[in-house]
Amino acid sequence: MSRVLAVWAVELVLFALVVAALLAERPLALGTTIGAIAALAVLARTSSRLWDWVTAAFRAHRAAALAGAAVLALALPFFLRASPYWTFVATLALVYVTIGQGLNLQIGTTGVINLAGAAFAGLGGYTVGLLTVRLGVTPWLAFLTGPLVAVVVGALLFVPILKVRGHYLALVTIAFGFIFNILMNNLEFTGGPQGIKNIPTLRLFGYAFTTAPELVGMKLPYHANFYFAALAMAALVTWLTWRLYNSWIGLTLNTVRDDEIAAKCSGVSVVRYKLLAFSIGNFSIGLGGAFYAVMVGFVSPPDFDFGYSLVMVSIIILGGLDSIPGIVLGASLLIPLPERFRFLHEYRLLLYGAAIVLMLIFRPRGLWPAAVRRYGLREPAASFAPEGGRR
Repeated sequence: MSRVLAVWAVELVLFALVVAALLAERPLALGTTIGAIAALAVLARTSSRLWDWVTAAFRAHRAAALAGAAVLALALPFFLRASPYWTFVATLALVYVTIGQGLNLQIGTTGVINLAGAAFAGLGGYTVGLLTVRLGVTPWLAFLTGPLVAVVVGALLFVPILKVRGHYLALVTIAFGFIFNILMNNLEFTGGPQGIKNIPTLRLFGYAFTTAPELVGMKLPYHANFYFAALAMAALVTWLTWRLYNSWIGLTLNTVRDDEIAAKCSGVSVVRYKLLAFSIGNFSIGLGGAFYAVMVGFVSPPDFDFGYSLVMVSIIILGGLDSIPGIVLGASLLIPLPERFRFLHEYRLLLYGAAIVLMLIFRPRGLWPAAVRRYGLREPAASFAPEGGRR
């Protein structure tokens, strides 16, 4: 029981520091909070006995750790209720968790490079906008149709993808991203550079997501509705990805990534499994784009340009290729941090790039590396073990 309480205490301290860092307005308060976080990180890494004890506690009580994290995630909007902006940023991070899991399945698990993530997210977003605003389709139906359109277009793009590999495959996806952006800018029915406005919001049993909720006696900004919905979506996608990763399909996808020739000699249909991973990944990416459209109520070409594809790939690099919890960590860091340092103006982009370069040099496997694979689902997923599966 003492270890469980210690796990919850660690999570609570980290949660308090994160909330303090987000809400700090004065440079002194922000610097103090960041210094405390850095000091804890240095203490944890330099004290091997403390680090081993904490990691052992988390490994031994994964269920308790996940339960504590879930409670804190649900409580976050209550602590951020004075700042709707940060609730929106937290929601956006959860959307990128959904997108990142799909992209990681393609790049990290299967080895199919996709540098057009923003284009597939745009397919989901523009589908919602066109169906609701132009054709009058109900928002929920349009929201569910958006990911399917991303899957269909991805299947068509898969034909040229089959004929190229490596750098050439990356160029094909980059070209598709630019083609999508150019078409959205120039086609009249998509609204051109102005995009599509007034996309209707989602409603659940008549309750509009743009209505400010009141829970446990506290009135929250309407952004909290989208936060809870994005949290449920990200949790569901992450759980499904974890189940897929730990199945024989996930093992086969890893085999295709590591050695296509060996996979073919073992009777694996490489084309079929690459298409499967590409389609599932695009569904998740399109789902994130569709959610963004109903959350913001507006889509335009700049929302899905090539720069956002790089952000999506950076989340995978930062968190760790083929690491399911790494994607959650990467999105939770990479989306809020540039907003937190917005006062640095364009210099924050320099810091963002420097962080990625340092990651590639000093931690090329990411902050939460993928662990050594385990077989079957009877034991907890190895992908949730820290430091590449240290036991």
